[in-house]
Amino acid sequence: MRTQSTVTPNNALLDAVQACIGPRGVGIGCNAVFAALTTDAWLEQLRSLPLGRLGHHLVSLRFLITNGETWLRHFAWEPPLARKHPEAPARLWRLWARVQVARTVISEESVWAEIVATRSLAAFGDVLQGDEGLGEEALNLLVALHRHPHLAQVLRKRLAAEAASLMASAPQAADLIELATYDLARLPPTTVGRGDLAWVIVADKGEMGVRAVREALRFGATPVVLFSEQDDATSLQVRLAKASGGFTIGLQGSFRESYANARQIADRIHAAYAARFGAKAEAELARSALYPGYGPLAENSAAIQLFREEGIVFIGPMQDVVERAGDKRKFRQLAQAIDPAAVTPGIVLEETEAEAIIAAIAAGHAAGHFTFPGRLKAANGGGGRGQAVIAEPAGVPAAVQRVLGEIKANGWDAGVMFEQNIPETIHLEVQVLRDRFGNTRHFGMRDCTEQRASQKIQEEAPPALLRNDPALTERICAIATRIADDCGYVGACTVELMYKDNKFYLLEMNTRIQVEHPVTEEAHRVRQPDGSLAPLDLPGLQFLIASGRPIPFAQGDVINTHVAREFRINAESWRGDLKDPRDGQKGLFLPNAGVFDSLEVPHSAEVLQAMHAAGVKGLAEVNVRFDVGFEAGDVLVNKDPTFGKLIVAVSAQPGFEAQRYELLRLTSLEVLSRMRIIGRQVMPNGAIIPGSVFHTNLEAHARVLNSDTVRDHGLSTATGRHVGWVVSMLRGQ
Repeated sequence: MRTQSTVTPNNALLDAVQACIGPRGVGIGCNAVFAALTTDAWLEQLRSLPLGRLGHHLVSLRFLITNGETWLRHFAWEPPLARKHPEAPARLWRLWARVQVARTVISEESVWAEIVATRSLAAFGDVLQGDEGLGEEALNLLVALHRHPHLAQVLRKRLAAEAASLMASAPQAADLIELATYDLARLPPTTVGRGDLAWVIVADKGEMGVRAVREALRFGATPVVLFSEQDDATSLQVRLAKASGGFTIGLQGSFRESYANARQIADRIHAAYAARFGAKAEAELARSALYPGYGPLAENSAAIQLFREEGIVFIGPMQDVVERAGDKRKFRQLAQAIDPAAVTPGIVLEETEAEAIIAAIAAGHAAGHFTFPGRLKAANGGGGRGQAVIAEPAGVPAAVQRVLGEIKANGWDAGVMFEQNIPETIHLEVQVLRDRFGNTRHFGMRDCTEQRASQKIQEEAPPALLRNDPALTERICAIATRIADDCGYVGACTVELMYKDNKFYLLEMNTRIQVEHPVTEEAHRVRQPDGSLAPLDLPGLQFLIASGRPIPFAQGDVINTHVAREFRINAESWRGDLKDPRDGQKGLFLPNAGVFDSLEVPHSAEVLQAMHAAGVKGLAEVNVRFDVGFEAGDVLVNKDPTFGKLIVAVSAQPGFEAQRYELLRLTSLEVLSRMRIIGRQVMPNGAIIPGSVFHTNLEAHARVLNSDTVRDHGLSTATGRHVGWVVSMLRGQ
């Protein structure tokens, strides 16, 4: 029987709203759902759903089945719907009547349990696509899964187990089952439909932008490159895209106004697709996905939300996952729930006003939750920003004002946390990937302790520090993968931690690929079905996951074959005569800009031959890799000093495994000595400075490797090695 919709009193309305199920903060309401079910409108908040109208109907129908009783009874939805579409309310009431009938005729749970367990997944796909997702069988299935939610979990487990074969034979069925069973309280994973990723929109620049273009081509997709018209119109990633049959989309303004401007990017993408594809623009955009690399869009939940609403698939986690896992406070709570001993003593603060934060820190200290010195952290800071070390309680007020100021200046979400400061720690991290089916894989750990100004300059994989403690490594990696599972992550992420005195403390999750991911790639291989070992390709796996496909190998197929070290090659040089304004001491890395005249990197075979000729014993294999975003003749503007990443990997001959890290150190020195990066400095306007020399940090890298600290680290255990040792050593010299 039809019940006229009404407006309820405020308190009843609030209770009704709170009873509804949907992703928090997204605002998927009855008006949007009803319009998507009865008109040609899309479910605007989830416009990037796969399968077009079919996908939108399926998800909207689930929201109607779940929330319809409340929406129809308490919300005045008919007038706004009827104003634009006079026939739509009647259609909605007819659909709701069908839902009511389905509820009364649904078979017993045991009958549906047998159906869910035995019917082929391809057959479920056929059911769910009937009548554009609104057919009788689809309706009955969705009502049954709503009534018996554990059967949805059974179906999801079957989907995870059969994902590879289903994506090969009936990819649309996999999409439909995903949409029919995902948790409505969360946002659905963002993937293209039917596994058909045809266009990769590259939204990063420099060496990562170049890598993304090449990876897109390797994957079989066509690159679409976003670029700053002001700085990058002739950049290498633009040239590569055009040469390979792709196209480019210009952005106006400075770096922040272009690469970080999600609104401009979305508008320019729509305009470019309309101009290129005409009537097929929407269909081709549905076969596209935006790759943020580790650029300014990568962990920007507001940008991810905008792309979702603009129908642009984002290669990475959805907005709610970034907000859960990317917030240091929420990450701490996740980690603490898994292993209370795996986090630093401290407190999570809900307060956002200075006086309340100061009072909460005082109360936490009095209760014995931590001791001083402590560290105040912005929940969404990064790269050493938004933090303050506080030596004693008297310093809390000034530190709070400073961190709150940084939060405001950077536009971060409000929120801080306070932890006991553990000085002079080792910085480790775990590389994790997870697909939409719940397959989670880790790729071991990296040691990123060699830093300057809280920025990593050398990374090592796997960590020599833990070479004799595989149990601890496995424990840390297991916790990292559990965190990815618990927050429903999809894509690539990194879990960071501190290590000191045989204890580890989880810090945060970076909800993106990281700069140092190549060192993990070069240290590992993936066992293939025929037993051969293939290179590890993390961006390629990101594209695979974004296409909706499962990770195609088991955890046991990830094999550590080499030890590797990565060097960030920066346009900067160590200047011991200059004072660093951050701490007032002499000695800092001074950046510069320049034009590249020559970039020469030694070949792996050449280096191995030179090492053998020098009498170095025990080397079995040497791999030299240089990821660079420039070629000779290109100009580097002074906005990000990192223009390349040099990765050196070695394997040892039988009997020399204990010396493999020392072999890596010696080989890296040989490679650095053979690198030739020659250029001239330029002015901010790009004009070459006559007689000038383009400086890099190659020499500083060699000094780090020649230090007693790195030598001892490779042979046994180095004393005094921590995140601040590099700058201290260089200043001491």
